[in-house]
Amino acid sequence: MSTQAKINQVDEVVTKLTAAKSAALVQYQGLTAGDVSTLRAKVKQTGGSLEVVKNSLIFRALLKMGIPLPQELSGPTAIAYSNEDEIAPLKEIDAVNKSKEKTEFKYGIYNNKLLSADELKKFLSLPSKTQLIAQFIGGLKNPLQRMVYAMRFNQQQLVMTLKAIAEK
Repeated sequence: MSTQAKINQVDEVVTKLTAAKSAALVQYQGLTAGDVSTLRAKVKQTGGSLEVVKNSLIFRALLKMGIPLPQELSGPTAIAYSNEDEIAPLKEIDAVNKSKEKTEFKYGIYNNKLLSADELKKFLSLPSKTQLIAQFIGGLKNPLQRMVYAMRFNQQQLVMTLKAIAEK
């Protein structure tokens, strides 16, 4: 690869990382080609993308962003970009890791800050955006349902009382 091509690819990685809401560096060694393509499809369905990039280019891209790595990357590395939801694509990778035990998170990137693998696991334990919205709507809906039930209950009691009086 020529020097200019490397510079262009580093710039492309920097652009994608700054545009993404969050990202993760994933070690995918041990997955078959079919497993990787399935993983890419799942990540894409949740609003992300998975791209294999050379370690040296990742290192240079992160330095260009002002995020130094504590140690050099080793082994095959892919970058998982989360473009729509911060957590959902990364949870898909974590699900594959739990079932196959072949992928591993190396680092995470959120708000231009480097997250260690442990910090990334804590980040993934948070509910996704859609789950938070569902919980919020459920929280708003519950008191209204209770109020409607309470209002109906009084009307039903009145009708039952009038019916009992009419039957006497």
